Amino acid sequence: MSLLRNLCFLTAVCSATFSFASSVDKSILPDNIVVCESNAGCVNKTLFGRTYKVITTPRFTVMVSVSREGVYTRADVSITNNSGSPFSLTPDDFRVEVVTPKPKVLLFVPAADLKDLVPSPSLEAAPGNASQPTLPHQDAEAKFATQTPDIDALYTAAKQKAAEQEKTEKAAADKPLLAASIAPNEVTRGRVYFERDKKAQLVNVMLPIAGLVFQFPYALK
Repeated sequence: MSLLRNLCFLTAVCSATFSFASSVDKSILPDNIVVCESNAGCVNKTLFGRTYKVITTPRFTVMVSVSREGVYTRADVSITNNSGSPFSLTPDDFRVEVVTPKPKVLLFVPAADLKDLVPSPSLEAAPGNASQPTLPHQDAEAKFATQTPDIDALYTAAKQKAAEQEKTEKAAADKPLLAASIAPNEVTRGRVYFERDKKAQLVNVMLPIAGLVFQFPYALK
């Protein structure tokens, strides 16, 4: 009877131990890892026709959009420095971790090593045009200084200025993201390319930035 009681006790202990182990949250991560989850304030944002996942912290705002391009996994990245100090960014440290079906790491591919990619159209001004035409918003600003402002002209000027700003930002976003020092309140954008696993389903885009690691889970179609 004593032996039976001991066996029952051991069975109960083992069962409780297994239950505890299986109930441990597998998402427990080091303090320096920030995961893009809805309960952590991660949101979606559409920019330049792409859907980005966005994490905002007191120090940084980090945005990522993932797609497949040729033989590469492409991540469109935008990073805003919300802190009062500059920091150095090195995309060489970025990586993609495949979770399913088979865990592996997809390494960063430098821009110089990229092959079979169609270059983005150049947005630079054509040479030989030394004189710059007067823009509508400049006329509106001059008019504002001499008389009652024309609301329609000011609205048109503001709309055109916003379009020009978006065009400039999109041109920067279409270029490879390079190592740089980012000053306070500045934004840097660009494309980052990684190796590709054709069978990858669930992946984590890992971006080490100034002592933090921003993790963006993605389901690849």
